[in-house]
Amino acid sequence: MKEKRSVKKTKALAESGEATPVVETKKASAKKGKSSAPATTDDSKIQDPTIQQIQLRAYFIGERRVSLGIAGDSTSDWVQAERELREEAEVS
Repeated sequence: MKEKRSVKKTKALAESGEATPVVETKKASAKKGKSSAPATTDDSKIQDPTIQQIQLRAYFIGERRVSLGIAGDSTSDWVQAERELREEAEVS
């Protein structure tokens, strides 16, 4: 039996900060017991920042830019936010 889930409810939970339940698929549960290759984690690979992280950082960069009267636009704010977040991820 499949669980029906409303997109609106999922978005509302994500925005409110509540944890959304993780639903395990049949393929993932089948692989747990019968893994032919050992699971390896590549810690050297840095995860890219999420769209929400970039969006929030770009917002604050834009607010600061406007309050200081610095020329620029939302695209440059986005690029700067993405660059800053990636640099921070490399340092961590």
